[in-house]
Amino acid sequence: MRWLRSSNHGLIVAYLALFIALGGTSYAVATGSIDSREIKNGSVQGKDVRNNSLGSADVRDGSLLSGDFASGQLPQGPRGAEGPRGADGAEGPPGAQGIPGVSGLELVSAVSANDSVSPKTVIATCPPGKRSLGGGADINNGTTGASPDQLTDVVITNTAPSDPSTVPGTVFARAHEEEPHAGNWSVQVRMLCANVSP
Repeated sequence: MRWLRSSNHGLIVAYLALFIALGGTSYAVATGSIDSREIKNGSVQGKDVRNNSLGSADVRDGSLLSGDFASGQLPQGPRGAEGPRGADGAEGPPGAQGIPGVSGLELVSAVSANDSVSPKTVIATCPPGKRSLGGGADINNGTTGASPDQLTDVVITNTAPSDPSTVPGTVFARAHEEEPHAGNWSVQVRMLCANVSP
């Protein structure tokens, strides 16, 4: 009491007012009952607000942005009108040349004389305008003995188709007797001919 008597009465009142002011603000922050007139702009931070203590009534209408909401919380708007067609792109480079087209496929054959003369040659020729796609040759007769000991006395020594660009195409074959053969024999060629477009 001696201290109170000796102290300035005005100083005591000032200290008491400061204590009440500070204590009242702390209480208001702790209980969440803050009056907007009691705080300055920017003086309240996230740590000063108790979790889940704010409701929709505490947020000003139109103040939140779409980024403030979690995915799926905002309803999807209606589908917009279809945009205009974009400009056509530049024309691409030409493609690779395709394989020639084939039509009018036909099997053509030719056979030599059937005698004992050796050697023999034969040429098969495609119809006009058609090219040779390939072919082969075969010998008719020209054998000695019976199976399984049958021997072939005549052999094919050469066979070749013409160049694919030749029109009409051909196939050539040559055969001769490897061993003397008294019987008659012949050589035959077969080939595929067709119209081939460039």
